[in-house]
Amino acid sequence: MPPGPREPFLNDYLVPGRAVVVPEGHMMTLTGPFGDMVNRLAPGRPALKIAGDTAELSRLVHVAADELRAATGAIAPTPHPVGAISVARVSHRPSDVDDLRLRYEALCLAAQRASENMPTLEYMRQSSDFSVSPRTTLAAQDVQDLLAGRSRVFWRERHELIDPSVHSTAGVQWPEGQPVPTPIGDKAQSFARSAELGRKPKAPLPGESRIFREKGDPDHVAISAVRAGILAEILDEYAARIHPGAESGTMHFSAYDLTDLIYDGIGRELRETYGF
Repeated sequence: MPPGPREPFLNDYLVPGRAVVVPEGHMMTLTGPFGDMVNRLAPGRPALKIAGDTAELSRLVHVAADELRAATGAIAPTPHPVGAISVARVSHRPSDVDDLRLRYEALCLAAQRASENMPTLEYMRQSSDFSVSPRTTLAAQDVQDLLAGRSRVFWRERHELIDPSVHSTAGVQWPEGQPVPTPIGDKAQSFARSAELGRKPKAPLPGESRIFREKGDPDHVAISAVRAGILAEILDEYAARIHPGAESGTMHFSAYDLTDLIYDGIGRELRETYGF
Protein backbone atom coordinates (compact mmCIF):
# COMPACT_ATOMS: atom_id res chain seq x y z
CA MET A 1 0.00 0.00 0.00
CA PRO A 2 1.24 3.51 -0.76
CA PRO A 3 2.38 5.44 2.32
CA GLY A 4 -0.14 7.78 3.86
CA PRO A 5 0.28 11.50 4.18
CA ARG A 6 3.17 12.58 6.38
CA GLU A 7 2.22 13.83 9.78
CA PRO A 8 3.36 17.46 10.11
CA PHE A 9 6.24 18.19 12.44
CA LEU A 10 5.69 20.63 15.28
CA ASN A 11 8.19 23.08 13.79
CA ASP A 12 6.21 23.20 10.54
CA TYR A 13 4.07 25.87 12.19
CA LEU A 14 4.58 29.32 13.62
CA VAL A 15 3.63 29.59 17.27
CA PRO A 16 1.93 32.71 18.67
CA GLY A 17 4.14 34.23 21.34
CA ARG A 18 7.26 32.62 19.86
CA ALA A 19 7.28 34.19 16.40
CA VAL A 20 6.31 37.48 14.73
CA VAL A 21 5.13 37.97 11.13
CA VAL A 22 6.24 41.24 9.51
CA PRO A 23 5.36 42.62 6.05
CA GLU A 24 8.55 42.56 3.99
CA GLY A 25 8.37 46.27 3.11
CA HIS A 26 7.94 47.14 6.79
CA MET A 27 10.95 45.01 7.75
CA MET A 28 13.05 47.08 5.36
CA THR A 29 11.77 50.21 7.12
CA LEU A 30 12.51 48.80 10.58
CA THR A 31 16.13 48.04 9.70
CA GLY A 32 16.58 51.31 7.80
CA PRO A 33 18.02 53.28 10.78
CA PHE A 34 20.72 50.67 11.45
CA GLY A 35 23.38 52.43 9.37
CA ASP A 36 22.89 55.76 11.12
CA MET A 37 22.67 54.04 14.51
CA VAL A 38 25.94 52.16 14.04
CA ASN A 39 27.75 55.34 12.99
CA ARG A 40 26.41 57.22 16.01
CA LEU A 41 27.76 54.50 18.31
CA ALA A 42 31.16 54.28 16.60
CA PRO A 43 34.01 54.39 19.15
CA GLY A 44 35.64 57.82 19.24
CA ARG A 45 32.63 59.78 18.03
CA PRO A 46 32.69 63.19 19.75
CA ALA A 47 29.90 64.35 22.03
CA LEU A 48 26.95 66.01 20.31
CA LYS A 49 23.45 67.37 20.87
CA ILE A 50 20.61 66.75 18.40
CA ALA A 51 19.46 70.04 16.91
CA GLY A 52 17.45 68.89 13.89
CA ASP A 53 13.69 68.53 13.33
CA THR A 54 13.55 64.91 14.47
CA ALA A 55 10.58 64.76 16.85
CA GLU A 56 8.24 62.99 14.40
CA LEU A 57 10.81 60.40 13.39
CA SER A 58 11.63 59.70 17.04
CA ARG A 59 7.91 59.21 17.77
CA LEU A 60 7.31 56.95 14.77
CA VAL A 61 10.35 54.79 15.55
CA HIS A 62 9.14 54.35 19.13
CA VAL A 63 5.63 53.43 17.90
CA ALA A 64 7.18 50.82 15.58
CA ALA A 65 9.15 49.38 18.51
CA ASP A 66 6.00 49.03 20.62
CA GLU A 67 4.18 47.38 17.70
CA LEU A 68 6.88 44.72 17.65
CA ARG A 69 6.45 44.18 21.38
CA ALA A 70 2.67 43.94 20.98
CA ALA A 71 3.09 41.23 18.33
CA THR A 72 5.04 39.15 20.85
CA GLY A 73 2.22 39.43 23.38
CA ALA A 74 3.48 42.40 25.41
CA ILE A 75 0.56 44.63 26.40
CA ALA A 76 1.83 47.70 28.25
CA PRO A 77 3.30 50.38 25.95
CA THR A 78 6.70 51.73 26.91
CA PRO A 79 7.26 55.47 27.52
CA HIS A 80 8.61 57.64 24.74
CA PRO A 81 11.55 59.94 25.57
CA VAL A 82 10.62 63.61 25.89
CA GLY A 83 12.64 66.73 26.44
CA ALA A 84 16.43 66.97 26.57
CA ILE A 85 17.90 63.66 27.76
CA SER A 86 21.38 62.24 28.14
CA VAL A 87 21.79 58.82 26.54
CA ALA A 88 25.46 58.23 27.28
CA ARG A 89 26.92 58.74 30.72
CA VAL A 90 30.62 58.15 31.33
CA SER A 91 31.19 55.97 34.39
CA HIS A 92 34.95 56.54 34.44
CA ARG A 93 37.59 58.53 32.59
CA PRO A 94 40.86 57.27 31.08
CA SER A 95 42.83 59.32 33.61
CA ASP A 96 41.45 57.03 36.34
CA VAL A 97 43.47 54.10 34.95
CA ASP A 98 46.66 53.49 36.97
CA ASP A 99 48.85 52.27 34.08
CA LEU A 100 47.51 54.76 31.54
CA ARG A 101 50.98 55.77 30.25
CA LEU A 102 52.03 52.17 29.58
CA ARG A 103 48.76 51.42 27.81
CA TYR A 104 49.05 54.58 25.75
CA GLU A 105 52.57 53.76 24.59
CA ALA A 106 51.59 50.20 23.69
CA LEU A 107 48.56 51.47 21.77
CA CYS A 108 50.66 54.04 19.87
CA LEU A 109 53.15 51.34 18.85
CA ALA A 110 50.39 48.99 17.68
CA ALA A 111 48.63 51.80 15.80
CA GLN A 112 51.88 52.82 14.10
CA ARG A 113 52.60 49.30 12.90
CA ALA A 114 49.04 48.75 11.69
CA SER A 115 48.84 52.09 9.85
CA GLU A 116 52.19 51.56 8.11
CA ASN A 117 50.90 48.31 6.61
CA MET A 118 47.99 50.05 4.88
CA PRO A 119 48.43 50.83 1.16
CA THR A 120 48.34 54.46 0.08
CA LEU A 121 45.58 55.85 -2.13
CA GLU A 122 48.17 56.46 -4.84
CA TYR A 123 49.24 52.81 -4.78
CA MET A 124 45.60 51.68 -4.88
CA ARG A 125 44.91 53.81 -7.95
CA GLN A 126 48.04 52.62 -9.78
CA SER A 127 47.54 48.95 -8.99
CA SER A 128 43.72 48.94 -9.19
CA ASP A 129 43.82 47.00 -5.93
CA PHE A 130 40.85 48.07 -3.81
CA SER A 131 40.88 45.12 -1.41
CA VAL A 132 41.24 47.74 1.34
CA SER A 133 38.56 50.41 1.71
CA PRO A 134 39.78 53.92 0.79
CA ARG A 135 38.29 55.13 4.10
CA THR A 136 40.59 52.70 5.93
CA THR A 137 43.58 54.11 4.07
CA LEU A 138 42.58 57.67 4.99
CA ALA A 139 42.17 56.63 8.62
CA ALA A 140 45.63 55.04 8.60
CA GLN A 141 47.13 58.28 7.29
CA ASP A 142 45.31 60.24 9.99
CA VAL A 143 46.81 57.90 12.62
CA GLN A 144 50.32 58.43 11.27
CA ASP A 145 49.83 62.20 11.19
CA LEU A 146 48.54 62.21 14.76
CA LEU A 147 51.43 60.11 16.06
CA ALA A 148 53.93 62.36 14.27
CA GLY A 149 52.29 65.54 15.60
CA ARG A 150 51.39 66.74 12.10
CA SER A 151 47.61 66.83 12.57
CA ARG A 152 44.84 67.08 15.13
CA VAL A 153 42.11 65.35 13.10
CA PHE A 154 40.46 63.11 15.68
CA TRP A 155 37.22 62.36 13.83
CA ARG A 156 36.16 62.23 10.20
CA GLU A 157 32.56 61.93 8.97
CA ARG A 158 31.71 60.02 5.82
CA HIS A 159 31.52 63.40 4.09
CA GLU A 160 32.72 66.80 5.24
CA LEU A 161 29.23 68.31 4.73
CA ILE A 162 27.62 66.01 7.32
CA ASP A 163 26.66 67.64 10.62
CA PRO A 164 25.59 64.72 12.87
CA SER A 165 23.41 67.00 15.01
CA VAL A 166 21.04 67.51 12.06
CA HIS A 167 22.07 65.01 9.35
CA SER A 168 22.09 61.25 8.99
CA THR A 169 25.65 59.96 9.38
CA ALA A 170 25.21 57.14 6.85
CA GLY A 171 26.36 59.24 3.88
CA VAL A 172 25.24 61.85 1.36
CA GLN A 173 23.02 61.81 -1.72
CA TRP A 174 24.28 63.00 -5.10
CA PRO A 175 21.43 64.68 -7.02
CA GLU A 176 22.79 66.23 -10.23
CA GLY A 177 26.29 65.18 -9.20
CA GLN A 178 26.44 67.39 -6.09
CA PRO A 179 26.75 66.01 -2.53
CA VAL A 180 23.71 66.73 -0.35
CA PRO A 181 23.55 65.50 3.28
CA THR A 182 20.28 63.90 4.38
CA PRO A 183 18.46 65.44 7.37
CA ILE A 184 17.77 62.87 10.09
CA GLY A 185 14.07 63.73 10.04
CA ASP A 186 13.73 62.70 6.39
CA LYS A 187 13.78 59.08 7.50
CA ALA A 188 10.30 59.64 8.98
CA GLN A 189 8.84 59.32 5.48
CA SER A 190 9.37 55.55 5.27
CA PHE A 191 7.86 55.00 8.74
CA ALA A 192 4.89 57.24 7.87
CA ARG A 193 4.41 55.32 4.63
CA SER A 194 4.27 52.00 6.51
CA ALA A 195 1.69 53.44 8.90
CA GLU A 196 -0.35 54.82 5.99
CA LEU A 197 -0.42 51.41 4.30
CA GLY A 198 -1.31 49.66 7.56
CA ARG A 199 1.92 47.66 7.65
CA LYS A 200 2.71 46.39 11.11
CA PRO A 201 3.97 43.22 12.80
CA LYS A 202 1.44 40.66 13.98
CA ALA A 203 1.37 37.43 15.89
CA PRO A 204 0.97 34.33 13.68
CA LEU A 205 -2.44 32.73 13.53
CA PRO A 206 -2.89 29.39 15.31
CA GLY A 207 -1.80 26.67 12.89
CA GLU A 208 -0.14 29.13 10.49
CA SER A 209 2.57 27.42 8.45
CA ARG A 210 6.16 28.54 8.47
CA ILE A 211 7.11 31.15 5.89
CA PHE A 212 9.59 30.11 3.21
CA ARG A 213 10.59 32.81 0.72
CA GLU A 214 11.05 30.37 -2.14
CA LYS A 215 7.61 28.76 -1.80
CA GLY A 216 5.68 30.67 0.83
CA ASP A 217 4.26 34.17 1.09
CA PRO A 218 6.81 36.49 -0.57
CA ASP A 219 5.18 39.56 0.97
CA HIS A 220 5.84 38.59 4.60
CA VAL A 221 8.78 37.47 6.67
CA ALA A 222 8.89 35.74 10.04
CA ILE A 223 11.30 36.30 12.91
CA SER A 224 11.46 34.84 16.39
CA ALA A 225 9.89 36.71 19.28
CA VAL A 226 13.36 37.04 20.82
CA ARG A 227 14.70 38.78 17.71
CA ALA A 228 11.60 40.99 17.60
CA GLY A 229 12.28 42.05 21.20
CA ILE A 230 15.92 42.87 20.43
CA LEU A 231 14.90 44.83 17.33
CA ALA A 232 12.41 46.80 19.43
CA GLU A 233 15.16 47.71 21.93
CA ILE A 234 17.49 48.85 19.13
CA LEU A 235 14.75 51.01 17.62
CA ASP A 236 13.96 52.58 21.00
CA GLU A 237 17.65 53.32 21.53
CA TYR A 238 17.70 55.06 18.16
CA ALA A 239 14.50 56.98 18.99
CA ALA A 240 16.14 58.25 22.18
CA ARG A 241 19.41 59.20 20.48
CA ILE A 242 17.80 61.25 17.71
CA HIS A 243 15.16 62.92 19.89
CA PRO A 244 15.43 66.75 19.76
CA GLY A 245 17.81 67.92 22.45
CA ALA A 246 19.25 64.45 23.17
CA GLU A 247 22.89 64.64 24.25
CA SER A 248 25.38 61.86 23.58
CA GLY A 249 28.77 61.75 25.25
CA THR A 250 32.01 60.67 23.59
CA MET A 251 31.74 57.05 22.44
CA HIS A 252 34.15 54.68 24.16
CA PHE A 253 35.65 51.59 22.54
CA SER A 254 33.26 49.41 24.56
CA ALA A 255 30.56 50.47 22.06
CA TYR A 256 32.29 48.41 19.37
CA ASP A 257 30.64 45.15 20.45
CA LEU A 258 27.22 46.78 20.20
CA THR A 259 27.88 48.16 16.71
CA ASP A 260 29.10 44.73 15.65
CA LEU A 261 25.86 43.19 16.94
CA ILE A 262 23.68 45.75 15.17
CA TYR A 263 25.44 45.62 11.82
CA ASP A 264 27.06 42.18 11.41
CA GLY A 265 25.15 40.18 14.02
CA ILE A 266 21.40 40.41 14.37
CA GLY A 267 21.35 43.22 11.82
CA ARG A 268 22.63 40.92 9.09
CA GLU A 269 20.13 38.22 10.07
CA LEU A 270 17.22 40.67 9.89
CA ARG A 271 18.35 42.15 6.56
CA GLU A 272 18.57 38.68 5.06
CA THR A 273 14.84 38.15 5.68
CA TYR A 274 13.94 40.38 2.76
CA GLY A 275 14.95 40.14 -0.85
CA PHE A 276 17.30 43.09 -1.29
